[in-house]
Amino acid sequence: MIKSKSSEIPTTNEPLIKQVANWVLAFDVETIPDDVAAQAKLLLLDTLGCAVAARHEHAFAAALAAARELGTHERTSLANAILLNGTLIRALDLNDIYVGPRQSGHPSDNIAVALSFGEAQDSNGKELLAAIVMGYELYGRIDDLADPGSPWDHVTVSSLVAPAMAGFLLKWKPEQLAHALAISAAHGNTLSAVRFGQLSGAKNLANAIVAYSGTLATLLVKHGLTGPLEILESPRGLAHAVFGGADLSPLVRPVEAPFRLMDVNIKAYPCIGTAQTAVAAAVQARSMVSDPLSQIKSIVIRMANIPFVKRQLEDIERRYPRTRETADHSFYYLAAVALLDGAVFMAGFEKERWLDADVKGMMERITIVADDALNAQTTGTFPCVLEFTTQSGENREVEMIHAPGSAKNRMSNTQVEAKFRNGCGTTLPAARQDAIIDQVRHLEQLDSVASLMRNLQS
Repeated sequence: MIKSKSSEIPTTNEPLIKQVANWVLAFDVETIPDDVAAQAKLLLLDTLGCAVAARHEHAFAAALAAARELGTHERTSLANAILLNGTLIRALDLNDIYVGPRQSGHPSDNIAVALSFGEAQDSNGKELLAAIVMGYELYGRIDDLADPGSPWDHVTVSSLVAPAMAGFLLKWKPEQLAHALAISAAHGNTLSAVRFGQLSGAKNLANAIVAYSGTLATLLVKHGLTGPLEILESPRGLAHAVFGGADLSPLVRPVEAPFRLMDVNIKAYPCIGTAQTAVAAAVQARSMVSDPLSQIKSIVIRMANIPFVKRQLEDIERRYPRTRETADHSFYYLAAVALLDGAVFMAGFEKERWLDADVKGMMERITIVADDALNAQTTGTFPCVLEFTTQSGENREVEMIHAPGSAKNRMSNTQVEAKFRNGCGTTLPAARQDAIIDQVRHLEQLDSVASLMRNLQS
């Protein structure tokens, strides 16, 4: 555990954004506990596999075309690299999820920042590891203070996390980083409309655009621009405008266990994190019948009665998805496909399968309800109970509290490596996959992030 004299918030008259900058730059890789470092490396490997797997996704193709139209090749532009890598990481909705007490989000989105700045700065593996652990901690701390009913999307937290990771790897002075954080926080807010209704491709780029903006803020400060240093506590600042007036001073508490990174779940299925347990339950239910379409009469899925779940159940568009992005956020579609196929694969989102008669027929049999009885088990997870009735009148039940890959049902190193290899497919040769796994496994000994990035080039 990182040692500190007290978990109390330091007393100072400095603007809070300057205190955050001090906190970021004081983060020490040598004090990261072994279990946290090990989990950070698994999260990095998982993120890399998710990115490689998304090379042929439409969202990435659009981002790549836009980057080229801006007139700078993606391999020579830091901001474009972060936009593109961030899009790759997120496009399949397969990357990890932090499940906090108030809000959830995807801290691995910002690994794109750590990789690109690490490559540009020729950072070593220890520095990359520290940037990741620090970034996840800051991400989780902000998420823990967020208003779950806010009209602002969770990617807004990355307006602070992205420049924090960049400034850490740049080894900036606190004053420089404070200005970068302030500029980014002033311009990096995203409306939650990107994640409601029939979802669009903008959902896949939401964090990447925030990280791109944070990179621009960082580069502007590098060339002398200043930012509004009262951005957090001002009556017109982030705390009041976006976080419902929350006290943001806990962001700078000394770092100590438990680390937020240890509450991050690795996804087993390419879909919204809230549905991982429902999918796992449906997969288990599929093993109980030989022909779900002819044997299952009705399905009831009970989920915790918490704001994040209720908002999705109230979004009627999730009931009848018409886009790929809505499908991977639809509890109904995901459960139906899992019951039909015994899994949810990336191929399940091809050829508008949500319009197929068998899928629509299974979706019509599903009822989803919010159940207060499950609320007590929501720490770090989205528990559910799936009940189905057969045509012969038999009732079956599957309880799924912790999905595969969740913080209390972790994937093993072997399972994460298998997921990585599956994501890489034929895009990267087996020998290159071996090299990447070895580099991540021994990240503290890696001399240069650039060598890892070279192995990732297809």
